[in-house]
Amino acid sequence: MRSIWAVCKREFVSYFTTPVGYVIISVYAAISGLYFTGSFIIYARITQNPSAYAYDGIPELEEWMLSPFLVLCGQLIMFIGPLVTMRLLSEERNRGTMELLLTHPLRDREIIFGKYLAALGTLLVMMIIVGIHLTIMGSFTPVEPAVLFFGLITVFLMGAAFFSLGLFISAVSSNQVTAGTATFGAALISWILGTMGRDLPQAIPTPEEWPEGAVLLASFLYGVIREIIVSLPLDAHAQDLAQGIIYPHDVAYYVLFAAFFLFLTFRAFESRKWRA
Repeated sequence: MRSIWAVCKREFVSYFTTPVGYVIISVYAAISGLYFTGSFIIYARITQNPSAYAYDGIPELEEWMLSPFLVLCGQLIMFIGPLVTMRLLSEERNRGTMELLLTHPLRDREIIFGKYLAALGTLLVMMIIVGIHLTIMGSFTPVEPAVLFFGLITVFLMGAAFFSLGLFISAVSSNQVTAGTATFGAALISWILGTMGRDLPQAIPTPEEWPEGAVLLASFLYGVIREIIVSLPLDAHAQDLAQGIIYPHDVAYYVLFAAFFLFLTFRAFESRKWRA
């Protein structure tokens, strides 16, 4: 445990000995703050005169503002996160310092978990920013503190899952720019799939002249593909969690997602170490 903490501390401090960490936090705070401020002002105006905004009554705060804001915070981590994860392992190889780590009495799990915990430390700094926004919301609106707490947990789960993916990509890349680009591409694909999934119809239309067997096969394949597109994106499981509606399969998705890519990181780390 002491070795994991040493690797974590070294990596976390390195984020803030260069401008990278401050730029990441500043951009995250600026974008999330602008969205929060704009949404809060618009919602306040809606509560004063709902009919002017085509509402019959005051919309639910959790559904109208809280959930979209928290999902946005998670999506921001997906797009800014590559700047955090791209240097975790690929930079060590690019600089030639991986050999120094391997010559120390450090096990693979100590290096990987130390790096991952350092990334989560940066994520916790971002959570402070989200927490400030939620505290402001809670002081002006009658939202249950438990709902705000679970909303914060939702953003953390999204970030932790995405950082595990970024760590894996960093482990299989020898250049941090390549790792960052690939991680950003994965985040973009996930976001596109999530956007497409909301618009897909429940059933696929098939020509009337198709035989029954072909219709059943097409419907089955379409159902499988649609379920993957709808369920796979990281932000697809955050809508309900952000409103304090806890479903075990949503929480399990993020936990298993992170565990899966950490497992792949171990395998990639061992494979590249043997090839070296």
